[in-house]
Amino acid sequence: MSMLASLIFQITLLTLIFAFFTYACIIADPETSQVAKVCTQTIPSYLFNKIKRLIGEKNFTKLEKWMDRSLQIVYLILVLGSWSIIFTYGYDAIDNSKYVRSQHKYIGYIVFAMCMGSWHYACTTSPGNVTSKTIALFDHYEYDNLMYTDRECPTLKIRKIARSKYDRCTNRHGEFDFMVCMKWLLFCTSIVGTLFLFKVPRFDHYCGWLNQAVGERNYRWFLLFLIVHVFMCVYGSWAMGTVLYGEILDKNLFNATFYNASTGMEVKADYFILLHFLMMRHFEIMAIMLLMTVMSVCLGIFLGFHLYITSVNMTTNEFFKWRAVKKFHKIETKRYQQALKDGKVKPAQKNHVKAKPGTLDDVDVGCVGPEGGTSPSKANEDDVILNPGPMPRNKYNNGIVMNFMEVIKPLSTRDKALQRYRATLKNGGNEETNGSNDLKPKAMLIAS
Repeated sequence: MSMLASLIFQITLLTLIFAFFTYACIIADPETSQVAKVCTQTIPSYLFNKIKRLIGEKNFTKLEKWMDRSLQIVYLILVLGSWSIIFTYGYDAIDNSKYVRSQHKYIGYIVFAMCMGSWHYACTTSPGNVTSKTIALFDHYEYDNLMYTDRECPTLKIRKIARSKYDRCTNRHGEFDFMVCMKWLLFCTSIVGTLFLFKVPRFDHYCGWLNQAVGERNYRWFLLFLIVHVFMCVYGSWAMGTVLYGEILDKNLFNATFYNASTGMEVKADYFILLHFLMMRHFEIMAIMLLMTVMSVCLGIFLGFHLYITSVNMTTNEFFKWRAVKKFHKIETKRYQQALKDGKVKPAQKNHVKAKPGTLDDVDVGCVGPEGGTSPSKANEDDVILNPGPMPRNKYNNGIVMNFMEVIKPLSTRDKALQRYRATLKNGGNEETNGSNDLKPKAMLIAS
């Protein structure tokens, strides 16, 4: 019983620790939760300031260059280390198992190549860079006058095209990247970089595992990266799990009696006893199987989220902005309905002027959400009550098929965008193309 109690205690403790960091670093909002603020801002800031004082400004600047690729290094350690264990221990187990065919060893090599290949493409393919010369190539979307308006980018001093965003994630002196949970657990591998002028078309988020932004031209490779890794984790969990389950069946361990060396008692097999037995006998395989099982769930949820936002033609950046808009709309609707009930607003006025959210802050966005809040600024004074009207719709949603095609074949690679870009270059780099309505940068391009 002591062995069982110890195992239950360890599993419970690890679950509680994981749940705490999941809540504090991912779910909770640092603006409203003191726990989240301490874990994601106060403690990391304190640690990094201490490191900076300890090693000095000059050495800390050198350290930052290595820290830029910290999560990529962590990725390689995890993936290459896991595959090394599978090639060394897992393949021997497959050879000795009659429940997993030897052909799966060759499939494993293919999966490994797909894993590293998809990561390489996602890391090295540019998301696109909007400059004064390339703006015509990426200007596909109309302004929705809600999240995107026709205005000048204050950083690059060029027109800010719809669905683009200036990427500051590679250096935000004093700010911290989206992987705050990883920074708190592995703060030595946190991301701090150097600022450079980089404006990303159809900006989705900044990914530390790829060490670059995800945008229009590399989002398809990011999705492939997720799909391959979800498949790899599910497939690996099944293969190693089948090997271990086969040993239980071959040795009839469900009906076996085990001897407890510490107490001298004989105990009948149960799931906890068998788990402990397999951990002692096949620690490497069990550890990799448990890691891949957990990652299958985590990456599967993350992939599901990205498939959903792709199906409605929304980016991660826009998803959190829409959430802020919905929150604003819900609050204003309640205020207006209460004002109608109290007689402060006449029903005849309900269609005169509609309340709209103010400017949505353009904040840095990572895999687990925005840094800080994306709440819209107040458009109305507290004493002015306006009808918010119906909830605005996503102007860029063209149907699930067209939305996925937009990712698979980016608009900037299609003929119309290339023709518009060439026409702009012939015009001396001017945005307007000599009155050609078909090639104007602000035209909505849906299909080539």
